[in-house]
Amino acid sequence: MTLLTTHNPIRPLPEATASELMRIFIDQDTDALLVGACLALLAQRVPEAHELAAFADALAEVAVPFPAVPAGALDVVGTGGDGASTANLSTLSALLLVQLGVPVVKHGNRAATSVCGSADLMEALGYDLSRATSDLARDLEARNFAFLFAPAFHPLLGRLREIRRRLGIPTIFNLLGPLLNPGLPPLQVLGVAREDLLVPMAGALARRKTLRRAFVIHGKDAEGKGLDEASIEGPTIVVGVSGGQVAPPQVLVPRELGLVPPPRHALRVADRAEALTVARGIFGGAAHADFRPAVADAVALQAALGLLLYRNAGLEQLGGFLKETRARIDQGFSLPFILPSEARP
Repeated sequence: MTLLTTHNPIRPLPEATASELMRIFIDQDTDALLVGACLALLAQRVPEAHELAAFADALAEVAVPFPAVPAGALDVVGTGGDGASTANLSTLSALLLVQLGVPVVKHGNRAATSVCGSADLMEALGYDLSRATSDLARDLEARNFAFLFAPAFHPLLGRLREIRRRLGIPTIFNLLGPLLNPGLPPLQVLGVAREDLLVPMAGALARRKTLRRAFVIHGKDAEGKGLDEASIEGPTIVVGVSGGQVAPPQVLVPRELGLVPPPRHALRVADRAEALTVARGIFGGAAHADFRPAVADAVALQAALGLLLYRNAGLEQLGGFLKETRARIDQGFSLPFILPSEARP
């Protein structure tokens, strides 16, 4: 316990100290009250890139491994915590990208701060969250898609769920989820709910040796509130990561991309049932009764950023990629996985 008393967690922690602290958090013998107190202290400041990387590396050491992924594999993910209750834009854009030839290894969990998490939506769509690792690897090879359910790959984090729930505040673990994909995809679009997290999260990604290129993004809604996704209502700040380096921020403006701001709350869903309805409307294309143009625009924008990474293009080309992804949505598309009812006996 010397570690926890000789270092003030409000100040930046040395990398080795951060690694050891994370090991203490996940140790089954560590007192829950002590863990909660440390998490509350850490939540009082923005973590630095080296701390995030050290925490993530410590968790990766005890995670269930996943086989090597294709060179162009990509994940689209957000930290959550923006309180916007939007449709599952990251998950829908990931499913769309598969249709455009991009191998996607999606890492996700059930809802923590949203009404419907990525795992909740995938399960509602019929995806088997309990698929074995070997089956997931075959899925990725045969269908260019695998969904890695976070609790199956990070079982030691289960003991912290109740501690975090009782704290009732966002903790460091809300930020670590997007950094913990066991597939270590070389491409990533990562949304953060707060602007001050852009550079630290980008810096943490830059330290990952397996990462080739990424965008860390933060959008603003029509009222100026932060979003952990690219926005069709207001500006989006994009921080690029490539070759272990963090690029200066760039700003995307919806109107400059040909996007018309939608009616207020057009992207919101009230519950999981509505999230599923909206998703099916996107899969069905522009002719579907539940198709929402605003959701289609938002999904197309997230997917365009991912497609740009996959094709190794510059951000100045985003407008053309956006037209391509939006047109693909209008056509409708199928799910890139086999439902249990479709499986062979």
